[in-house]
Amino acid sequence: MDAVASSNPQSPPANPVWRLRWLTPAVCRVLLLLLLAFGFFGHLHYLHNDCPIDLAGDEAQYWEWSRNLDLSYYSKGPLVAYIIAGSTAIFGDNMPAVRYPALVLGAMTSLVTYLLTRKLFRSDKLALGVVALYHFVPLFVAGSMLMTIDPPFYFCWALATYLLAIAMFDGKRWPWPVIGIVAGIGFLAKYAMFLWFIPMLLALAVDAPSRRWLRSRWPWVAVGIACLFTTQVIVWNTRHDWVSFQHVTTQTGATGGKFSFGNVLEFVGGQIGILGPGIALFMLAGVLHTVRRKGGQGTTGSGVPQPMAPDHVGVPVTRQLRFLAVFGVTFLAFTFFTALRAKVQMNWPAPAYFTLMILAGYFLSTRLVSLAAWRGWRAWFWFTIIFGLIVLPVSHHAELLYPSIRWANQNIIPLKEPWTQQGGWRAMVAKAIPGEPVDAQRVDFTYKLKGWKEACQTLSKELKDIGPGSFMLCHDYQQAAAVAFYLDGQPPTYAASSYYHEDPGRMTQYDVWPDRNLGPDSPLVGKNAIFLGRHEMPFPDLLNAFERVEGVTSTRMKQVDGKWIEIPIQRALKVEIVTDGLDVRSFRYFKCYGFKGMTRPAPEKVSH
Repeated sequence: MDAVASSNPQSPPANPVWRLRWLTPAVCRVLLLLLLAFGFFGHLHYLHNDCPIDLAGDEAQYWEWSRNLDLSYYSKGPLVAYIIAGSTAIFGDNMPAVRYPALVLGAMTSLVTYLLTRKLFRSDKLALGVVALYHFVPLFVAGSMLMTIDPPFYFCWALATYLLAIAMFDGKRWPWPVIGIVAGIGFLAKYAMFLWFIPMLLALAVDAPSRRWLRSRWPWVAVGIACLFTTQVIVWNTRHDWVSFQHVTTQTGATGGKFSFGNVLEFVGGQIGILGPGIALFMLAGVLHTVRRKGGQGTTGSGVPQPMAPDHVGVPVTRQLRFLAVFGVTFLAFTFFTALRAKVQMNWPAPAYFTLMILAGYFLSTRLVSLAAWRGWRAWFWFTIIFGLIVLPVSHHAELLYPSIRWANQNIIPLKEPWTQQGGWRAMVAKAIPGEPVDAQRVDFTYKLKGWKEACQTLSKELKDIGPGSFMLCHDYQQAAAVAFYLDGQPPTYAASSYYHEDPGRMTQYDVWPDRNLGPDSPLVGKNAIFLGRHEMPFPDLLNAFERVEGVTSTRMKQVDGKWIEIPIQRALKVEIVTDGLDVRSFRYFKCYGFKGMTRPAPEKVSH
């Protein structure tokens, strides 16, 4: 980080912690290119050399969309499908091809981060430090490799913010129509892109020199251009009963949501986890640092003068800091209030962190002006670096933890009972020892992305064995999409949960496509299927959908007329994924014969 990142070059701090005079602007830009190249080619190598993670359910779903191009889709706009379709058209329908665009978009977002930081603080050192800090955050590392809607959405959010900074701090008009185009494209990735305009208007309102823009036509030109990109989404929804809008209002808690303190705790804890405690602390400190500034020079908490960072007209950095805080805090507040009424996915607040990361980097640079200012933050900084160096390789290869877990299962867990009986400090330690062996799911947060290739080898064989014309039926849309990708021949697959009369799942794109109809009039009636689900035994909806359902024959005891008798039952067939002696996950399926079709439950029972 740059000790004089925000200082006037004519009056640098007297005793900065790191002078780093060798980091000239030219050197910083070379290092930036090397850092981006290292990240890009490192992930490229990861994808092509025994990558341990298969496509996530959402990635597979968007790949399915890319095979069925349309104006829009059930839950999202079409941009992610278009991008994946372009990549797979060139490189084929394989896992690396689906993820190549994420690598490119991740590098481009890092470049925009560098440009915005340099624009605001006129420091290549600080800009390089912020980009380097990005590479220690698990959330951003995942976002630069997994091809969901987030990489294009996040890039558009970042680029629009950078263009707004040019308009506000350089007084240029040309960025406004480009902002409209970028925001419109971002909307086609994720509808939340239009929330960007709220902090845009707030940033203009709280920045005195920029308020003139609110009296001009230019911000509204940007809004108008962006709205043009909604046309195809609206047209698609008029043809499909406005299902996208029903889905969005349900997911955000606008309809049917209720307060849940558990959701709030999960939201806060999840954000600290995906950012890392140190980064989260630096972001909070950056926001508080901004709030405490009243303009001008000010002082740090330890009495050390804060650095001045004039922009091109000599205005102190208070404007720049406020600009960053408005974007970050506003969007973070949106997601926090959503968490009060609905379950928020951990990645939803990601756009807020684009500017908050820069704010965190700037705050760290103010601590580096002297040893006195740095002393209270030094331990947290190095903790953050060490945390990142540990977490990043584990997040790519969680199986690195497996030998340690296996050793603990063999050597630590057996101590629980004898130590409990011995009493004293051993009994206290024994309380923390699990009562049974730990499986991989307890330590590997990527376990849901593993095993699809192996499972589908078995499922492909089973499909062939149960007869010609058989089809793959899955419990939910993510299973259906992943199986479609990894089955031999990549055939169409089907999702059943929205047809359940007992505990139906929500509607998905599979309920929109006519050729995925599972009703009594479906051309699938009479055919055999493999059902992949989460159930240990056949359940009523599955039994009613087929003439016969088979698994593994077992028995259980049942009381009849006061007597216990043994009756035969069917349990799920399983594909067990075991790595290094640990159970990673289990896939459960049944062989089903004579599909009869499924009927929809009452509309009020099915959510969007």
